[in-house]
Amino acid sequence: MISLTEGSKVSCGICKRETNIKFTTERTGGTAYDLACQHRNGYCETCDMLVPDRSETIWEVTPRCPNCNPEEAEPEEEDEEPIAAAI
Repeated sequence: MISLTEGSKVSCGICKRETNIKFTTERTGGTAYDLACQHRNGYCETCDMLVPDRSETIWEVTPRCPNCNPEEAEPEEEDEEPIAAAI
């Protein structure tokens, strides 16, 4: 297991950019890693890396590892209605 603390340099599991950890929090399901790139990641113990968090609430963390679960598709973006231009 890698040691991840505030300020650690990491690769974001969502945008893949090199960034650093702003802070960590213990949540239902494990530790959440909030990164300087504004993404929240979970941790895959099998692959020993940060991965996208698929949780629905800020109270949980549900790591979604693309290596361990490649069949699990990315969540689809909900179609949003375009915002009307202000007149």
